[in-house]
Amino acid sequence: MKQTILIALVLSWALPAWPEELATRSPPPPPPDDAAQEQPRPPAPFSELGYYESCFGVPRVGVGPFSIYGYGEVPIPIGGNSSGTGPAVPAVSGSKDEKAWLVVAVVAAMALPVVVYVLDNPAPRLVLQRFRCPTFSLDVLGGADNATGGGNGSSGFVSTRFTFGVGHFAADFQYDAAPTAVSAFSTHVLLRPTPREHIEGGLAIGYRRSVLDGRVQEGLEIGIPHRYALWREGLRTLALELRPLLLVGSRFEPSLEAAFLFPLADVLHLRAGGRIFTFAGDLHWGLSAGLGLTL
Repeated sequence: MKQTILIALVLSWALPAWPEELATRSPPPPPPDDAAQEQPRPPAPFSELGYYESCFGVPRVGVGPFSIYGYGEVPIPIGGNSSGTGPAVPAVSGSKDEKAWLVVAVVAAMALPVVVYVLDNPAPRLVLQRFRCPTFSLDVLGGADNATGGGNGSSGFVSTRFTFGVGHFAADFQYDAAPTAVSAFSTHVLLRPTPREHIEGGLAIGYRRSVLDGRVQEGLEIGIPHRYALWREGLRTLALELRPLLLVGSRFEPSLEAAFLFPLADVLHLRAGGRIFTFAGDLHWGLSAGLGLTL
């Protein structure tokens, strides 16, 4: 009993002193002024921009998913007149005079853009930015062809060409449907140099197959499709497009397509022009018009 009373007295003295001791303790010191504090999250970088703003918007050099690197604005000086002989015209045995002249025109149309490209100035930044973005093009044309030497007269045709490219590589597929004229399909791989101020194009290597009245003509096709920019305002471009091509099979079969491109919007243009080509040595020519969409 005495031990219980003694323990109670000890606890009664100790408990009141414990809160008092806690109260007399000094509070913890405040953190120093130079302590690192959480910084707000920076805004999203330009690399998170969407496809349309990156490829169609105002150019931003060095930023974005499809940026421009290493291109200056200094024009290339134009030197004196260059001399040299042009590429040799392939021999065409047993062909008509019209075909021989068409071969010469096709070869000249292939050589001219090389000269213009060397002498031209660098392209605007917006054109370079668009060149490095994925590009989808769809051209739909309608027209009529005529064959030399009479025949059934004019024959209508519809042509569809799809092109996909990004940077220095592209590919195209074209199909021409005609009930009583030459029907054909072709596909090419294009190697494209960096566009210049007034010209853009590339080397096309592919395959073509043409059919007329049960006769088939096919083989390797090589050409330099290109366009000359006559006027630019942003992505709106008035241009002349040329597609000189040579079919290498059992014989040489040249073709040349030309069209003026009139801008209707940034991604839409009107095409108006014509084409001339040979099938089994016979000359065919016609006019066409249509629309082109580029995304």
